Amino acid sequence: MDCKTVMAPIKVSIYSDELAGVVIDFMVEKHMGLVPVVDRDGTFAGLISGDSLMAFMLPRALTTMAKSHPRAGMHKVSFLNETAHEMQERLNGLRGRPISEMVDRNVDTVRPETPLIDALMMIKSKQYVVPVVDDENKLVGAISFFSVLYGLNEEYDREKAEKQKIHEREERKQDHEKEAKQ
Repeated sequence: MDCKTVMAPIKVSIYSDELAGVVIDFMVEKHMGLVPVVDRDGTFAGLISGDSLMAFMLPRALTTMAKSHPRAGMHKVSFLNETAHEMQERLNGLRGRPISEMVDRNVDTVRPETPLIDALMMIKSKQYVVPVVDDENKLVGAISFFSVLYGLNEEYDREKAEKQKIHEREERKQDHEKEAKQ
């Protein structure tokens, strides 16, 4: 069995030149903690994770302490007594930064014809989303634990999913055009 058999199509593209607010909203809406990012030409740029975004939301004092004392136990820092307002301010500041600053570019990828077992081993090794790219490094899909389950389910309709992806991209394009006119 190869990767194209179970890969999930990318329904909505997140572009590396967009602001982090776009990916934050997308992650919240879709309940996704790890999202593939592409350049405008469809070339795979990397993955952005909730974990990487969370690092930008931590108090500056904490990130400074972690850099100064990398082996110090940083899991008990309740003395910082963060308020929701302070966290919201950092999140709002993060929303205006380019996604390209936060993308993890050191990501293993597979090709559609790669044996599925190779992607499964990547997932087992804690790369929870495995991007599927073509020979030109264009993102054509992704594999996760859930896409494997869906792909093995005989009721999953790949053509319907592809049509939905095209429809959602068109809606997003129209929304961007409306925003640009305002």
